[in-house]
Amino acid sequence: FEFNQSTSQAFYFFQNVTIDNILLEENDWVGAFNNDICIGARRWDISGCNDEVCDIPVMGNDGENYSIGYIQNGEFPSFKIYDYSENLYYDAIPSSNEPWNNLGLVYINSLNAQTTTEGCMDINACNFNENVTIDDGSCEYAEQNYDCAGDCIVDIDCAGECGGSSILDECGVCDGLGAIYECGCYDIIQEF
Repeated sequence: FEFNQSTSQAFYFFQNVTIDNILLEENDWVGAFNNDICIGARRWDISGCNDEVCDIPVMGNDGENYSIGYIQNGEFPSFKIYDYSENLYYDAIPSSNEPWNNLGLVYINSLNAQTTTEGCMDINACNFNENVTIDDGSCEYAEQNYDCAGDCIVDIDCAGECGGSSILDECGVCDGLGAIYECGCYDIIQEF
């Protein structure tokens, strides 16, 4: 996490910072971002913080070139956690989303990164998610003969049914009885 010190800044305080609901270790880091630009960071050693509540300095755009792309009043920073032991970065979600304001002090209960994502892992399901790491049984499938948008993907029969078996008889009647009964032949046969 690299950033420039700005004369516009705020501080975000977090009571608990976790990865998969496990508290960070002293060599882990928390970074603040505006889109993909790092705007603040701190090593998360709670023994060096006041009452074990650490803050992250979050730099704002003060009009100087070194702060181009930094956050401005009313915008929302995003956060990432660097797990030192795994050498991995994770997106982290605060328990409440609070806007940045110059010289602000923002207190948020928790910041958590999830390394697992639950959802549907079946590629044939309508709600398949390629980012899911644990299948939670929530897969949803299209009805037979339909795609996930509800559109018919097979032939529609003469009765208007998707994938139905109704057919037109020789007289052009859907699921009719055939020529001998519907095209006038039956009446001729009855006269004999």
